[in-house]
Amino acid sequence: MKLEPRQRALLAAVIERYVENAEPVGSASLVADPRFRAQFGQMSSATVRNELAELEAAGLLAHPHTSAGRVPTDAGYRLYVNEMLQPRRMKPSERAHINAQVAPPISSVEDALREATTTLVKLMGYPALASLPNTRSDTMRHLQINPLPPHRLILVLVTSAGRIEHRLFEVEEEVPAARLTTVVNFLNEKLSGRSLAALRTLQFEDVAAGLHDAPTVALAKRAWALVSQSLSDLSDDGIIVQGLTTLLNEPEFADIHQARAAMRMLEDSGTMSDLLRDSIILPVRVSDGDLSRPYAIVIGKELPHVNPALERLSFVGVAYGAGGEMLGTVGVMGPTRMKYADAITLVPALAARLQVCLETM
Repeated sequence: MKLEPRQRALLAAVIERYVENAEPVGSASLVADPRFRAQFGQMSSATVRNELAELEAAGLLAHPHTSAGRVPTDAGYRLYVNEMLQPRRMKPSERAHINAQVAPPISSVEDALREATTTLVKLMGYPALASLPNTRSDTMRHLQINPLPPHRLILVLVTSAGRIEHRLFEVEEEVPAARLTTVVNFLNEKLSGRSLAALRTLQFEDVAAGLHDAPTVALAKRAWALVSQSLSDLSDDGIIVQGLTTLLNEPEFADIHQARAAMRMLEDSGTMSDLLRDSIILPVRVSDGDLSRPYAIVIGKELPHVNPALERLSFVGVAYGAGGEMLGTVGVMGPTRMKYADAITLVPALAARLQVCLETM
């Protein structure tokens, strides 16, 4: 259906009013809106009802049997976000909050993502999600072993995507600095630049050639065991979810059973990992704001691998990365009655700020 200007304005008004107060929108409130009188002149309630009926017939609005007002459908939201939605200008207080909370120096990608998602929850009032860099495309950057007197060592493993793993191990006596340096240099020479997937298949014997001194071999073998353990513990579908309980503030989830079902799905790392990966593959829009970053909006039944518990939710996400490489996705999950204009302003801003932080690692 090709909408006339008045129908487009009415659809946008219904959606924006419904987003604001979660109440079906009736013709009387639209007739009284001074914006419509300024744009289209005085409209009668009958005229508005006829226009709303046509929008309903087109599948863009629904008419709950308990109310005289209309509510948007997923199709109505889709038309709105594709053709009418514009990002708003970011408030100075929002930008200041983002810059203060997501700031270098950072110790790891995971820490930066936790700060970013926590910030999104505070600014948006919805659950926030982020995917950790996928280990399948990650490589080893370097490792370091540092002494912790009197008889402990800490191994630090850093990947090219910025993931950092720490492992402590005990030693019977103080390790000479020269031996420690030899082992670190040897392992870095053997491992740096290789994919984590390839390293997971290696045994110590595959990398041990070149070491002959028995104490050095023993230390290298223990360090390699910790590297192997760290690589095994890294999840290919790692995600971070913050702010689940904010769903309880939304009228759509007043029913505790629906709220629990949605929250359980948001805690399902497999389902959420699929969503975060697949949503960025969907067609995206480019913001007209100063950030000019692509974002994806996925509404209701459009959600990949949709589960009935997710049909009342929408996701707004954007890829984040550093150095020209996409590392994952960050976004917010809220009711289909989401503050989309806020989301397409704030989520890309967080991704841009993440990039600044990650490029300082």
